[in-house]
Amino acid sequence: MRKIVLSLTGWMLLFHLPLLAQHPHEKNADATGALYGKLLDAQTNKPVEYASVALLRADSSVLTGMLSKPNGDFNFEHVALGKYLLKINFIGYETTFKSVALTPASNTLDVGNIRLKANVKSLAAVNVVGEKPAFTMAIDKRVFNVDKNLASIGGTATDVLKQVPSVSVDIDGNVTVRNGTPTIFIDGRPSTLTLDQIPADAIANIEVVTNPSAKYDAEGMSGILNIVLKKNKKAGINGLINLGGSSLGSANAGIDFNLRQQQFNFFLSYNIRNRVSPTTGRLFRKNMNKDTSFLEQLQEGDFYRKFQNGRIGFDWFIDNRNTLTVSQSLTGGNFNRYNNQTLHEMDARQQPLRYGTGVDNTRNGFRNYTTQLGYKHTFAKEGEELTADFTYNRATGDNSSEYSLQYYNLNGDPIYDPKRPEERYGEGKGTTTYLTGQVDYVKPFTPTSKIEAGLRTNNRRFDNYTNTMGKQYPGGNFLLDSALSNNYHYQEQINAAYVSYTGAKNDFGYQVGLRAEQSNYSGETRLGTKESYKINYPVSLFPSLFLSQKLKGDHELQLNYSRRIRRPWFRDLLPTIEYSGQSASRGNPELKPEFTNSFELSYLKDIAHKHNILVSLYYRNTNNAITDFYVDTTLNLNGQTQRVLLSYPINANTRNSYGAEITLRSQLTSYWDLTTNVNLAQTKINASGNGDNLSNQGFIWFGKVNSNTKLPWNLTLQIAGEYESRQILPQGQREPSWSIDAAIKKDLLKNKALSISLGINDIFNSDRNLSYTNTAFSEQENYRKRLTRELRLNATWRFGKLDTHLFKRKSNKSKEGNMEMNNGEGN
Repeated sequence: MRKIVLSLTGWMLLFHLPLLAQHPHEKNADATGALYGKLLDAQTNKPVEYASVALLRADSSVLTGMLSKPNGDFNFEHVALGKYLLKINFIGYETTFKSVALTPASNTLDVGNIRLKANVKSLAAVNVVGEKPAFTMAIDKRVFNVDKNLASIGGTATDVLKQVPSVSVDIDGNVTVRNGTPTIFIDGRPSTLTLDQIPADAIANIEVVTNPSAKYDAEGMSGILNIVLKKNKKAGINGLINLGGSSLGSANAGIDFNLRQQQFNFFLSYNIRNRVSPTTGRLFRKNMNKDTSFLEQLQEGDFYRKFQNGRIGFDWFIDNRNTLTVSQSLTGGNFNRYNNQTLHEMDARQQPLRYGTGVDNTRNGFRNYTTQLGYKHTFAKEGEELTADFTYNRATGDNSSEYSLQYYNLNGDPIYDPKRPEERYGEGKGTTTYLTGQVDYVKPFTPTSKIEAGLRTNNRRFDNYTNTMGKQYPGGNFLLDSALSNNYHYQEQINAAYVSYTGAKNDFGYQVGLRAEQSNYSGETRLGTKESYKINYPVSLFPSLFLSQKLKGDHELQLNYSRRIRRPWFRDLLPTIEYSGQSASRGNPELKPEFTNSFELSYLKDIAHKHNILVSLYYRNTNNAITDFYVDTTLNLNGQTQRVLLSYPINANTRNSYGAEITLRSQLTSYWDLTTNVNLAQTKINASGNGDNLSNQGFIWFGKVNSNTKLPWNLTLQIAGEYESRQILPQGQREPSWSIDAAIKKDLLKNKALSISLGINDIFNSDRNLSYTNTAFSEQENYRKRLTRELRLNATWRFGKLDTHLFKRKSNKSKEGNMEMNNGEGN
């Protein structure tokens, strides 16, 4: 509606100029030239759209005119050489004139950025209120506005993603989109941060790209999730302070500060989080050996997460066409788990034989440093730009563990046969560095055609060691347990280049692109028997094709295809065994990347600017699909044999998925909007391992509903719910899960400067993970639950004032003060 009003206003202003038909274009002149420029708001530096731009002759008659484009650009082609006067007029701004001249030596003129000053008298009578929707949809990307999400206030990125349509997050923080693993970026670049290390209050929005073009990384079976961090660019001094706590004893606080004056924009943010999550778990396994037996393991404890996150940086607007951005982030904290465990061993009739008790504790400390340097150059021609950026991530960590298990007979007396006590402790350190450099260039040819090209390089290095000491019986000495210790080095290098061309004819558009990526991996174990591997993958090509047809009535149809890759990350390749109470896992150094051919047919319809519906049909064919494989094995730990269920990743033969996703956003009334997302899919997995041929398939579905209601007295109510059906695994299944969140916010003070929000996550405390795994020698049920029902109270205070002359005014006051002092001394 706002664009329609602005457009009509601009055309009305333009209409009052003499009719262009009275002064036809002088295209037949012997020599012609062109004029380009951009209109910017002098205070906010934002583009001014739909402003009237007229090109006047020397006698003040109108030669031609136009309305500025949404990005503020205007241009006049085929203009006879000579002297002219530009006249810019728009409601709310002072009328601006600029003299220009086209000469044989300079027949193409960039008049630069023309800054329009606000007409204070006019603005006093105008009150425009605009508000970003919580969720916006385009045919190739969906954007989730985190500021509108009340349920995640005071949480982390994990809590935010749980609210995003199309995205599923389990209790362990594993993220999927359309039943596949996406690539997660922060500000468009890889990061060593985990989702639980990113405060929700530092996030501006989440971008969901389900089938990216060649411009984006080919990594990620089901597309890209880009977490965009907040960076304020308002003029003057402004920011916000937030403070909160929860019913589980969690607490959070933070500040965002921004200072924008003339050519510089300085930003600073700091957040601190302390979260407590009680946890429970139950593992029940039937061992089918020569003699059938049963095992039950119970765990109960707490998961503590405490961390701080700080970010500082600035934008330097060197001139109208060049911008330099520098930022530095630091994140540090501790994630600690404390669990008491109890084991019950039973015979074939599930009669108790013995039991054991002990602890299973882990402590992890981390520091993460992120340095970003970015440069952007815009050309006079609309849409032409060059960007370059560099990102350096460095993460350091330390860990320690404590594990004990003492067995007892049914009378409660400690025993040492046939089960000896287990007692271990461990400590370790690790370092990860991630370097990313990228250059992108966009060259438009016509308003509907352009070419994009770029280069990118990623380098990741990982070093880690862990020493685990186990107590030997009956001697009682602690010795190094090589099965649970490691000293590992890993490095990868990925180089990429892409080119894509976009064109259109009438309402039909197309984009064709090609991306080339080369990757090298190397790993080495430096403990005990040294092993190493080195994998060099030749250049792989990733084509993409997008076809779109705009139809009458505000709807659009798009068909696209892209080739994707999912590379193993270092933990998938790490051969070190992680053991915790009768279960173990390790990486697989022989793991290869998986390749996916992804097809998508999408339909987007806008109904009366109140309802948006997006329907997508998709098909994914994956070769060498990475999936978890389970096998019964024995481990020698502290001199005694333990029979465990060992899991490690393998390359399955194929994974085929096809389905439909429907997203509907409805503005039901002026105070109530509803977003509904449903994903239906059929998945089939064919895998093999240790000579076994495995196959599993089934129908799954996933749904989310997000309701936002504006109530009287400046109250806002949000209710969100999700349901995920049974998930298919190669050797079993994961049971359905569901949860419902609710929150209410009250805006106070003038201009809603203070907001108080009260939210409850997982109202019915229903979210949990329950899975079943079957092998040739065992049947296992695994239940894990984190207490997710949590009442959160948060307060946010926004401060600041739009002021573009802050320093200039202070400077003037300083000069006046100096003059007074000088006058005093003179007397």
